[in-house]
Amino acid sequence: METLPTHRRTADCAPHITRRRFLAASLAAATVPWIVRGASTESFEIGLVADAQYADIDAKGTRYYRKSIDRLGAAVEHCNGRELAFCVHLGDLIDKEWRSFDEITRPLARSRHRWHQLLGNHDFEVIDSRKAEVPKRLGMAWRYGSFDHGAFRFVVLDTNDVSLYAHAAGTAEQAAAQAELTRLQAAKVRQAKTWNGGLGPTQLGWLDRTCGEAKRDGRRVIIFAHHPVFPDNDHNLWNASAVLALIDRHPQVVAWLNGHNHAGAFGERNGVPFLTLRGMVETADTTAFATARIHADRIVLTGHGREPSRELKFRG
Repeated sequence: METLPTHRRTADCAPHITRRRFLAASLAAATVPWIVRGASTESFEIGLVADAQYADIDAKGTRYYRKSIDRLGAAVEHCNGRELAFCVHLGDLIDKEWRSFDEITRPLARSRHRWHQLLGNHDFEVIDSRKAEVPKRLGMAWRYGSFDHGAFRFVVLDTNDVSLYAHAAGTAEQAAAQAELTRLQAAKVRQAKTWNGGLGPTQLGWLDRTCGEAKRDGRRVIIFAHHPVFPDNDHNLWNASAVLALIDRHPQVVAWLNGHNHAGAFGERNGVPFLTLRGMVETADTTAFATARIHADRIVLTGHGREPSRELKFRG
């Protein structure tokens, strides 16, 4: 039986979106129905890409911005040859400039699978008047939300919620972010950097409720984010400690997958694997992406290019 995915809720701060409007937005880059197979213990596979970060500009250091068009296209083609439940891009689809979206979304239009986009810090490197339009341009119905597949609830976070770059200059949101960054820098918090962000109290409260509802519904939770929270790193979320404390309260959270740090990283904390996927934009002659088969008790990741293959075991 084939059916469209059920999206359980939108973020508390998102406007009401009808099913028709949601489908129109989320199908902006070519999509197909998911296959739902009833048995909650049956494994399924997804596609994962982090930080394509395309721009029509010359390479800088190890970043080869123009090459991301072909790299993402090759990843889409590989995924098209597999039976996937869905694919995820973990933020920073572009490096800068609004026109970059026009080019980098073309490879996605050739996909036979549905792509979920996350917001990254570079996705907001556009003029102030267009910052609020970024989620819609990415085909997103909300800045953060959740959806179910099989026995799992997948949570999509907006880790740019409190940040200097995601809001126009002179807004109350940017002023609040500057105040928070100043406070964290005074406290010598390692990740208090201008290119990082944090979860605001509304989103944190929503995440807490969402995880609690997953427990009630008998589902395990896998979290997708742009910024990491573990291991300790200069690229981590401003309030990573608050998020980790929340995860500790919810044993049904079994994995965290993110981008942002192009070097990649991996750590396990209290039985939960935290994986930072390596950035696709990096290096002159290779790529980085993965497919991940999700089982009841683990994720088996098959890496391509710079992304290593690995097994992520769930706690409990």
